[in-house]
Amino acid sequence: MLGMGAWLVIQQEVTSGVMIASSIMSSRALAPVEQAVSQWKGFLAARQGLARLRRVIENKTDANNVMELPLPHQKIDLDGVACGPVGIRQPIVQGISFSLAAGEGLGVIGKSGSGKSTLSRSIVGITNALTGSIRFDGSELDQWSSDRIGQFIGFLPQDIQLFDGTVAENISRFKEDANPDDVIEAAKIASVHEFITGLPDGYNTVIGTGGYALSGGQRQRIALARAMYGEPFLIVLDEPNSNLDSEGEACLTHAIKLMRGRGKIVIVIAHRPSAIAAVDKVLVLNEGRQAAFGPRDEVMKQLVTPVQTPQVKPKQPAKAPQKQGAA
Repeated sequence: MLGMGAWLVIQQEVTSGVMIASSIMSSRALAPVEQAVSQWKGFLAARQGLARLRRVIENKTDANNVMELPLPHQKIDLDGVACGPVGIRQPIVQGISFSLAAGEGLGVIGKSGSGKSTLSRSIVGITNALTGSIRFDGSELDQWSSDRIGQFIGFLPQDIQLFDGTVAENISRFKEDANPDDVIEAAKIASVHEFITGLPDGYNTVIGTGGYALSGGQRQRIALARAMYGEPFLIVLDEPNSNLDSEGEACLTHAIKLMRGRGKIVIVIAHRPSAIAAVDKVLVLNEGRQAAFGPRDEVMKQLVTPVQTPQVKPKQPAKAPQKQGAA
C-alpha cells in the first residue's frame, strides 16, 4: 500500500497526505484479520477440545450396564512403577515395587524432592503411572468408577484444603446421603470429636471463606477425619503431622494403629520419625528411586551408621634395664 502510494505521489497523481491517509485506513481495515491470525492457535485448540468432548459424550456408556468389581480388601501391589507430576511425561519416581497386605502399615521416607508426594498421588489415582502397574486385589484402578474408588481410598494431601461448608460436610466429602454415624465415627478415629462438639454449632459449624477460623493443626485433624471417613481399605497420609503438636501426634499414632487393627492398609509419607511409629514397614526413596524396603526396624538400622570411636592401645609397661655382668 505504501509502495503504491509513493509511486502515485511521484507521478503527481495524489498528494503525500492521501498516501498517509490510505495507509492508516488500510491498517484499520486489516486489524481484525491480524487479530484473528494471532489468535488462530487458541482457536484450533478450542476446536480440538470441543471435538474430544463430543467424542467422549458420544462414546459414554451407560453406567448401569457396567459390571462393578467388589471393593478390594486383601492387598495392594506396585510393580515397576514410574510416575511424575501432572502434564509431565518425564518420570521423577521410577522402579518402585512392593506389596502390602491388609493390616500392614508403610512409612515412606526420604530427602525433600525425592518424589514421596508424587508417589502418593499416583497410588491414590490422582496421576496415572507412566510405566508399571498399581493393582488392588489384582485389578487396576480404572476397573472401578470414580465414585467407587472414593469408597476404598482415603487421602490426606500435604496441602490441606477444606471447602466452604459445615464440618460434617467436609468430613463426609459433601456426600448428599451421608450417615451421621459414619461422620462421628471418622471424627472419633481422628480424636477430633470433642473439639468439634465444642464449636459454636458443633458439626454444623460453617468453615472456609467467611466461616469459623481454624488453626493449622485443627484443619489437619479434620482433614484426617475426612481421610478416615467410611473406613476405606487404603489410607494414604502425606505429612500428616506437619502441623500437629505432641498430643496431635499421639492421636495420629492411635488412629493408624486402630485402622491397621481393622484390616486397613495405611501408607504414611513422613519426614519426622514420630509419624512412622505405628507402621511395620519402611520404603526409602533416594533421588526418585527405591533405595530400601523392608521391616521398619531393619531398614532404620541400615540408615543409622554407628559412630566408631578410635581404639586406644594400652601402654606397655616399661622394661627394667638389664644389669651388665662383671668383666
